[in-house]
Amino acid sequence: MIPSSLLQPRFVKLFKETFGFSEEEFEFFVSHFHEKHLCKKAFYIQPGTVADFKAYINQGCMRTYRVDPSGHERVILLSFEDWWAGDIDSYYSGQVSSVYVQALEDCALLEISKTDFQMLESKIPKLKQWYTLKLARRAAQSMKNMGEVKTLSLQEKYLNMLETNPEIFQRVPLQYIASYLNVEPQSLSRMRKRLTKEI
Repeated sequence: MIPSSLLQPRFVKLFKETFGFSEEEFEFFVSHFHEKHLCKKAFYIQPGTVADFKAYINQGCMRTYRVDPSGHERVILLSFEDWWAGDIDSYYSGQVSSVYVQALEDCALLEISKTDFQMLESKIPKLKQWYTLKLARRAAQSMKNMGEVKTLSLQEKYLNMLETNPEIFQRVPLQYIASYLNVEPQSLSRMRKRLTKEI
């Protein structure tokens, strides 16, 4: 059983208050997680492995990326505390992963296997309700992000990112943020300097 002192308040609030888990349901749910620690730069998932697990990020940040045919890394997701890490395609298909998930800081994760999570969904209907909602929101957010990459200017994308996560430039190297925004690091750096002078 993971001590309650290790759980982020938002994690507890989500399941106990938002989705109304009873104390017994919550304890049963949490008892199937185990702690996993990753050092900075360590990989959580790599291509060629089946990601039949997922993890709640209790502390730290991670990047999910692919390597394109020309050998360039393309960051597709930056994840922070209270997010979930994994490869949803591999998780559901049972096929090997095509992405890397790497720790950008020392990370403390709460991991659960696919087998245990599916068992919990059958035992706790509220959990399945939550996860179905989560997947729908993630799909909607992915579509929104794809649209923004194509239609927003670099400055608009940068300001949106700062509004969503003000600490991101202190925690994530510039080249990874640039890759996520689909721009060259030099272009992002120049724009940041220009905006700083204008303030």
